[in-house]
Amino acid sequence: MRRVATVLAVAVLAGCDLFHADFSVAVGNRMANTVSVFANGQQIGEVGANRTATFTVEQSTSGSVGNPASPAPAAQVTFSARDTTTGVLSAGATATLVKDVTTYVDVAPCVLIGGGSASPCISVSASGTTNGSTTGSPTQTCAFSLSAANQTFNTTGGTGNVTVTTSNGCAWSATSTASWVVVTSGASGTGNGVVVYQVAPNLTGQARTATLSIGGQTLTINQTA
Repeated sequence: MRRVATVLAVAVLAGCDLFHADFSVAVGNRMANTVSVFANGQQIGEVGANRTATFTVEQSTSGSVGNPASPAPAAQVTFSARDTTTGVLSAGATATLVKDVTTYVDVAPCVLIGGGSASPCISVSASGTTNGSTTGSPTQTCAFSLSAANQTFNTTGGTGNVTVTTSNGCAWSATSTASWVVVTSGASGTGNGVVVYQVAPNLTGQARTATLSIGGQTLTINQTA
């Protein structure tokens, strides 16, 4: 009788979702079309072109992080996105979700070396927000700075770089707004790092401007005609 009672107790506990948690996910869509967003293969919603949306994702917890005296539930999730117009599905991007910390998912056109773009690409920032502060973990505050706010190239283009300064454990990613600026190394990192990018020759006959978004900071890239 004691063994039966124990089995029934475990079944009741599992039914109460003690091993599940709700996690906050913010998705930014920089595609020209609406995208469907998936977490571990399950659709969590759709985001319109050039819009953002916040979702609550329920997942089985796989561990905890933070203060051992009051750990925060965590879960491993792989995100992907599908362009609802073309039907193209992105590769997956894995992140650790933490209870009460917002995880940021960026969906954008994949910039190809040599120009042009394909869709979609997806990246996930391991940092998030809790109680209004940007964090790398529930107990760490992260701030990011760049070694330059803008850089200028002549019509032939060339290679540029910018240094990212932040605390150890703070994650960041670098994304370009234009196909003629391609990040060649340092597309993501944790702690201090360097982003290297290539600017293509300007054959348009007009001056142009693009930006790199890195850890919430902006590097403006100007190119003469």
